Amino acid sequence: MSVDEAHEVDGSLPFSLEEREAGAPLTIKQTTLWGDVVRRFVRNRAAMLGLSVLLVMILYSTIGPWIRPYGFSDQDFAIAHQLPNAQHWFGTDLFGRDLFVRVAMGGRVSLLVAFAATAVVLVIGVLYGSISGFVGGVVDDIMMRFVDILYGMPYLPFAIILLVILGSGVVPMLLALAIVSWLTPSRLVRGQILTLKQNEYVEAGRALGASRSRIIFRHLLPNTLGIIVVAMFLEVPGMILGEATLSFLGLGISAPDASWGTLAEEGWKALRSYPWLIILPGLFIATTVLSFNFVGDGFRDALDPRTKEGNF
Repeated sequence: MSVDEAHEVDGSLPFSLEEREAGAPLTIKQTTLWGDVVRRFVRNRAAMLGLSVLLVMILYSTIGPWIRPYGFSDQDFAIAHQLPNAQHWFGTDLFGRDLFVRVAMGGRVSLLVAFAATAVVLVIGVLYGSISGFVGGVVDDIMMRFVDILYGMPYLPFAIILLVILGSGVVPMLLALAIVSWLTPSRLVRGQILTLKQNEYVEAGRALGASRSRIIFRHLLPNTLGIIVVAMFLEVPGMILGEATLSFLGLGISAPDASWGTLAEEGWKALRSYPWLIILPGLFIATTVLSFNFVGDGFRDALDPRTKEGNF
């Protein structure tokens, strides 16, 4: 790749233009893969905006309940259904509970379920896909046919059946979401492993007597870290929507806990009279999901800048 082509892909040069034009000896700056990824990600305005919004959401969900002097379950029917005001910044619900505090606590539960379920999904999917892709042959065929069978089961009814079996609550919710969502990461990692295992360093490791587990965990999986990070940021929005959908149907988080999905379900009951009760959690869900998508797209473009339209 020429210097000009490198500049078009990365947007920066490893040396100054003054050195190049003056004919002075070129001093090449040492760069790393992840250093280049971070620089390209920071230049992506949409990704940085999404990351900033996510940090605000996490901060609000973490410390929001302590900002206001109201408890999560404090009821006062005399102030029920109030619009946002100086005392109650987001208004109150049908029991007179402060919505600023309840939305913050709901965000805490929704984000906790989403992050925990995504972690479980990535562990299962990465291990399953890496073993399938590395071993290959009959084992790969059997493992992938099992994935195909699970893919044939509809997502929402499968999750509902699991919740009926496991019960309601935070832990059953994240387990149900994880069980129905690990299929796509496993396929992504398998495809990456099938490509990487053809490289010379894998053959060298085998020739030196390295075990299969050492080759997978020390050589192959580190080279799939980029696609795993992207999968994580694109998987979390699906978890948030899945939790919100199941909780909205009354199958997920139950009292005394609450999530954005349960708050939306409560607001739905009073949609015509007090529409802000469902609009508020809906805005938080939509904003968080869009922010995660922006960050995921930003990481994908940073890892492979050739995916940008302007570079074709």
